Amino acid sequence: MKVKLAYDKNKELEIEIPDRNVLAIAQARFPSAMVDPVTELRRSLSSPIASLRLSEMVDEHKKVAIVVTDMTRYAMDEAVSGLLLEELHRAGVRKENVFFLIALGTHRPMTREEIEEKLGKKIVNEYAVYNHDCHNDLVDLGCSSAGFPMKINKRLMEADVKITVGVIEPHLFAGYSGGVKTICVGLAGIETIGATHSFRVLSDPRTKLGVIENNIFREFLNEMAERVKVDFTVNLVLNQEKHLVAAFSGHPIKSFESAVKFTRSFVEAPVPDVADVVISCPGYPKSVNLYQATRAANTVVLGPRPVVKEGGVILIPARCEDGLGDDSYYRFMSGFDSFEKLKEYIFTKGFGLGEHKAYVLTSILSYASIVMSDCEIEDSILRKVFLSKVSTLQEGVDQILKKNPNAKFLIMPNGVYTIPILEG
Repeated sequence: MKVKLAYDKNKELEIEIPDRNVLAIAQARFPSAMVDPVTELRRSLSSPIASLRLSEMVDEHKKVAIVVTDMTRYAMDEAVSGLLLEELHRAGVRKENVFFLIALGTHRPMTREEIEEKLGKKIVNEYAVYNHDCHNDLVDLGCSSAGFPMKINKRLMEADVKITVGVIEPHLFAGYSGGVKTICVGLAGIETIGATHSFRVLSDPRTKLGVIENNIFREFLNEMAERVKVDFTVNLVLNQEKHLVAAFSGHPIKSFESAVKFTRSFVEAPVPDVADVVISCPGYPKSVNLYQATRAANTVVLGPRPVVKEGGVILIPARCEDGLGDDSYYRFMSGFDSFEKLKEYIFTKGFGLGEHKAYVLTSILSYASIVMSDCEIEDSILRKVFLSKVSTLQEGVDQILKKNPNAKFLIMPNGVYTIPILEG
């Protein structure tokens, strides 16, 4: 069998594997993109799920906050924001009573040029837009029922109506991103972000990629949304090319759950059995650095059930031309001279804010090895984070088959967005 796999922006890799060694090819099957995305957005806003229309929530005296993601995420921001404004102004809301908040979380502030690229110059020129600061101008809402601190952007709490926009896609901690996460993490204080990304939460067996039911992280988001009184969400489902497939607007929780149900129907892929080896491709742009590329291993081990055998191998082809990406995990992990010492430290003492990637990698490596291929990062650097490397993906396949001629391979052409589900 010859298989072509996504690799770089303008390049595919072709590998050859004997048919008898291929367990399955698991791949998300995205529906066709909307020919007219604006019409779909209008439909979603005019027929919200379990909610009044926005135009029925507001009047000329209401102060409205529209919360959008930052530059690390694409959410059709200019088009969506324009339609939201159209809906609000039709109901009489004055321009000076509408403002935008950029949900940065712990990321750096966006420049005016970046905000203009995201929202469009017209919106930036005519409306107030604020970068969130996770250290300052916060309101303390007490603690959640699980004891997590709830600190949130002060400007948001001054609004009478709170609207948030997000994208539905598999998420390592929240099950799926989108919904109220844009506000409840993106506009949260540093203490809240630190607590929800802590060892306590991430090591909890209820925190699962692709699972929103009984998920401690998702339960916190929902509880905080109720405390904050989020009024309305716009949830976008995009395909791999970032084109709109569907929009789900309305009630902060129910519209999100409807969007997730729809998304699961095509991102979840059945797998007949666990594999000896999983080839999981991050694809561009996730392939540009190691931080993003290794997300292709998350769905293999940290989804509903692992689809690689314990002690198996995960092969990830990624160029990583931008190097490590966020290097906080590298600094942390490279401080240990053995994987056993790293694992013991993390699982007894935990980790600091921004080091959760080290925990994620350690959790995966406790179960299976990760081998990078076609990668520009030096072997010595990869070894510092307990990864290994082969020159080409075909070389990795051939080496494994030489050692174990009966090895079964699971191939995931889009490993970041596909959630493999074991049958039976």
